[in-house]
Amino acid sequence: MIICCHSRLTRQWDGQELSEKLGLLSPALQEAAMRKRRWIDRQLFIVGKLLVLEVLRGLGVGNYSFSDLKYNTHKKPYFDSGVDFNISHSGDRVICCGMAQGIIGIDIEQIKTINLDEYPDYFTQNEWDYIYNHADRFEGFFNLWTRKEAVLKAIGTGFHTPLNSVDVVEDVVGYDGITYHIQPVGIAPGYPCHVASTVKDEIKLILIEL
Repeated sequence: MIICCHSRLTRQWDGQELSEKLGLLSPALQEAAMRKRRWIDRQLFIVGKLLVLEVLRGLGVGNYSFSDLKYNTHKKPYFDSGVDFNISHSGDRVICCGMAQGIIGIDIEQIKTINLDEYPDYFTQNEWDYIYNHADRFEGFFNLWTRKEAVLKAIGTGFHTPLNSVDVVEDVVGYDGITYHIQPVGIAPGYPCHVASTVKDEIKLILIEL
């Protein structure tokens, strides 16, 4: 089972709410949160971390804490013993997905108008054909963007891997001898979201009010 917990920011917290939610994080994460200058960025960061705890509970491994977090060389956080998770946010939406066995990556993006000519080296020719043949090119762009970033985050290297080295038009992608399965996650209209995992499994989507 892949557990995906998501939330939406609807307002700025008052001082007491901020303090209470910060208190649920480790000192290092509290400091990282307070370095965010805009309130929405601060809250997105905090909610993302709190959703990790919800995912762990959903997986039945709620005995982990933020003090157990470790990071790979590209700053991807993980827990020992096979539990993997990933966080993404865009606009006012935050999502965290996790699984007890396997590797996972998640990405969500809010569709917006962009200049496609600024991204010549981000996609393969096959992917550009998909985008330009899509009924809505911006929707097509962000569909592929979330698929691609989910895979790269699952790989664990993020943008350190050239984006055009991974073609994500199909739902099964091979990279460096490992197979990744891409699945859509229906959060909200205008927010394409995809998860990539080394084990294809059922997705359980849970809305969390924070």
